[in-house]
Amino acid sequence: MNKKIFTIPPELNGKRLDYIIGLFMDLPRKDAKKIVEDGFVLVNNLRVTFPSRKVKKGDKVILIEIEKSESVLKILYEDRSVIVIDKPPGLITQRINSEAGYAVDEELRRMGKNIYPVHRLDRETSGVMVFACNTNARDFLMNEFRSHRVKKIYIGVVEGKLDKDKGVLRGKIQKTKEYAETYYEVLKELKGATLLKLFPRTGRTHQLRLQFAQIGNPIVGDKKYYKIKKPVILFERQALHSYAIEFIHPEKKEWMRFTAPIPLDLKRLIERLT
Repeated sequence: MNKKIFTIPPELNGKRLDYIIGLFMDLPRKDAKKIVEDGFVLVNNLRVTFPSRKVKKGDKVILIEIEKSESVLKILYEDRSVIVIDKPPGLITQRINSEAGYAVDEELRRMGKNIYPVHRLDRETSGVMVFACNTNARDFLMNEFRSHRVKKIYIGVVEGKLDKDKGVLRGKIQKTKEYAETYYEVLKELKGATLLKLFPRTGRTHQLRLQFAQIGNPIVGDKKYYKIKKPVILFERQALHSYAIEFIHPEKKEWMRFTAPIPLDLKRLIERLT
């Protein structure tokens, strides 16, 4: 893996990140934008996937050049039935139509893996994911997800304080009218925010984000469901991490559990608010 490092001079303070990449690399803006969206740019050692991010004087912008044999994905486990990975923030799970960005399934196939997606994580959500390696495993795991037998644990930071240290959010989501159920546990009270462990029992689209926004405690950094015009806490992405997943192995028929460590950007947010 090769890196190119640029330090932002005073005259470029406040410029967009895709403008900086285009300027330093002599690239058209659309190409520079794609490089940022695909997760190949770090600012002060943190991955940034938003081309509109404004840089500051003295920022260190790092452009990662990945060789064909390298990958931004970390494989946690692999056998002939499943592959378990740690997804960095900024990557989409699977490209839908012409959706922009670096796709996890495409990267795994580029690495020579025969995979089938069985669930998704949002682009900005980091953490552990499982893929099937054959159609039998795919069908088994998809049925496990539909039947809510797959156990998932998330770590998240929400705005404000919650009334209880442990609780459950259940009922219809206002936006979709679908029933959703999530248990939560307060790990730590922060400055203006709360660190939570989350246990979704259903798998609705954007479930955690919608449920906590609905009760007035949106996920920090959530630009879609955050209703406050000027966020109290600034963060580059939604502060949500898929920490653990437990499922029955399609072939072995044994319970397996995998975890992904909290990434550096989320750790720094928690430290900043402590």
